Amino acid sequence: MARAGKEDPELNMLVGRPDPRVRRRSFLQVAGLLAAAGVAGYAGGTVAGLGDGDPPGAVAAADGQPIAGNRRNERLLNIYNWSDYIDDRTIPLFQAQANIRVNYDVFSSNEDLLARMRAGPTSYDIIVPTNNFIPTYLKLDLIEPLRQDLIPNLTNLDREFVETDYDQGNRYTVPWQWGTTGIGFNRAKVPGGKLDSWASVFEPDAAAEGRVTLLREVTDLIGCALIYLGKNPNSIEDADLAEVVKLVRAARPKLKGFTTDTYIDELAANETWAAQGWSGDVFQAQDQNQDVSYAIPKEGSLRFVDVMAIPKGAPHPANAARFMNYVLHPKVQARISKYVSYGTPVSLAKPLLPTDQTADPSIYPPASTKLSILTLTGQKLQKWQAAYDQIVK
Repeated sequence: MARAGKEDPELNMLVGRPDPRVRRRSFLQVAGLLAAAGVAGYAGGTVAGLGDGDPPGAVAAADGQPIAGNRRNERLLNIYNWSDYIDDRTIPLFQAQANIRVNYDVFSSNEDLLARMRAGPTSYDIIVPTNNFIPTYLKLDLIEPLRQDLIPNLTNLDREFVETDYDQGNRYTVPWQWGTTGIGFNRAKVPGGKLDSWASVFEPDAAAEGRVTLLREVTDLIGCALIYLGKNPNSIEDADLAEVVKLVRAARPKLKGFTTDTYIDELAANETWAAQGWSGDVFQAQDQNQDVSYAIPKEGSLRFVDVMAIPKGAPHPANAARFMNYVLHPKVQARISKYVSYGTPVSLAKPLLPTDQTADPSIYPPASTKLSILTLTGQKLQKWQAAYDQIVK
């Protein structure tokens, strides 16, 4: 995605001068320093250089008093999100305005997150699974209803993110960002400087051997392989899944590997030439290497929504609701979306984004693009997981 050009002045005021991208390790170091400063350091004011331009009234006034509705009487919030999926100002600004200290941790796959939640109670207040896993979370009773009375900014959501098949009316989830699954590739390394088919990663050329990666995610790996094979992307037919297993196992000797959290750096460093990946991640690699491009394959692909949810029995559900409300403010959505290059579920944020971002069909695909939204539950989850295990393990 092109970064050059004139950007919206209001957004420039919000985000200030561009900072180096916060990588997983460096963000945790920053968060640790902020936590060490203690909650009192944020009471009723701003941190120098961080409070300017923050939306007024996005959270309740910070008065140092306990917040009703929490199971633990603490001004604390524990967030578990994907790595490389937030700008470097949203957490400090929220802490400064809400007087709530944030501990921010990261994971790298939906499978890892689900296993962590199934293992037993945790201290997390917000987790960010992908929409197709929500039916499983509900069936296993792993998440609890939201305090919608503390999230008035739910009215900012576009209707398509409210009227969903996985959580009608946002009773359990609030969208974070959305995107597509496609191919990140290095134009200088691939023939003709262009890739437009899933064949480039599922049946890579000999010249690209050891330079191609696939996602270590059940939904993306199985769903996209089904699409490439011309099958129903929601198929649970044994014959279709057997073809998927055969296809990907045949590709394994030519792959660099399966990954969810290293391909950004590998694309940027020219170590990977083609990677099945998520749209915003590839744009992050492009920030570091202008030879990197993103394509939604001609055969079609998947669209996903990553959603915030509150684990069952979370210690600070009211604090979590206040953060969700903050994130749904258009200015905050614009700040996050601009930084991570994923789609925003709040249309009111789009006028605050650079026009080259909102006009980019790789971020906001036209209606003619063939995209499927998948949901994993019951027999489908079991069959897809079994096929995935045959491929990856």
